Amino acid sequence: MKQLFTILTTILFVVFVAYGQTSSQSANSNDSSDNLPKAIGYINDFENIFTDRQEKILDSLVRVFEKQTTIEIAIVTLDSSVTNKEEFDDYTLRLANYWGVGKKDKDNGILIGISSSLRKIRIQNGYGIENILTNEETKQIIDNYFIPNFKTGDFFEGTMQGTVKLMEKLK
Repeated sequence: MKQLFTILTTILFVVFVAYGQTSSQSANSNDSSDNLPKAIGYINDFENIFTDRQEKILDSLVRVFEKQTTIEIAIVTLDSSVTNKEEFDDYTLRLANYWGVGKKDKDNGILIGISSSLRKIRIQNGYGIENILTNEETKQIIDNYFIPNFKTGDFFEGTMQGTVKLMEKLK
């Protein structure tokens, strides 16, 4: 448990450092879409950790939520061939921007990035979401809903529980 706390603290530190970048740094930092995959829909399981049925369940869940709230949630799984641990957070942010997750005038998108092979998860909240759901609340949802299930290898259940909890907080 102490080791998990250390790892999560390190991840949180990296997140805060990333938020310290200026806009000009972000604009110049590898924003090329050359190595970014095109979105297939709301659920982009490039790592193949979900069954087709599980993907359909998640897709239906986020589509209904988007219709009710206008908040768009995209879920992407990535393997270690497209990014590494050090660049995972930046890669998921670039994906969220490239895919245009959320309504442009509201900046109300959320991208949930998962990599079982890298043992990483990152939730990218649009600026419009940060007014409703703080970084600390997002971290608590990751720690309490996603990670416990991921540790047992149940990526679908963790993703489902975590996504539902995000939606509850956002309603």
